[in-house]
Amino acid sequence: MGRTFASATHPPASRTPEANARARRHFEAALALARPSKKDGLAIDAIHMMAFIDTAPADQERWAREALAVVEASDQPAATRWEASIRNNLGYALHQQGRYAEALMQFREALAIRERGTNATATRTARWMVAWTLRALGRTDEALGIQLRLERESDAAGEPDPHVFDELALLYRTKGDEERATHYADRKRSPGGPPRRADVAGGWIVPGALCANAEIP
Repeated sequence: MGRTFASATHPPASRTPEANARARRHFEAALALARPSKKDGLAIDAIHMMAFIDTAPADQERWAREALAVVEASDQPAATRWEASIRNNLGYALHQQGRYAEALMQFREALAIRERGTNATATRTARWMVAWTLRALGRTDEALGIQLRLERESDAAGEPDPHVFDELALLYRTKGDEERATHYADRKRSPGGPPRRADVAGGWIVPGALCANAEIP
């Protein structure tokens, strides 16, 4: 029921104090039921949804850490399958606070989990988050190498990604290569296909309309 009032699909204008209060009551009730019944996956779901209500980065960090603690203490597949998404959320909250080195650690953990799975699009998204943070750390060449790899992989999958092109334009501009920066700015405007994002779609806003808080792990 909480998702009726607050979720990834709700535009900011709809997240009124009244809607948030209703959502909080439902999420807290779900958590109160999930914890004593040892339904760890449902508990994590309820906890992570609180970040749609408490949207300050420090609050989102707090909720992500609480959810991650449940993940790490559980041996239930319904809980452990959340780890990549929750680490991504934590990394994003840290990034928003300018704590880039800590964010990078979480994004790399999320990527390692994705690489062990079979969802190629989710893996590319996790890799994008790593590169995005490397750029923030001033590690331009490392970020560039990853984004160029993502360009090749996305194009080969028939999913040209404007978020990748946006980063490539920024990176080449940082390196003083205006010709390549313009090339990728043009590709962003006409990527050749619909933008595609995997599970990091779902909640917390990041650049280029990419979302970080996964509702489905």
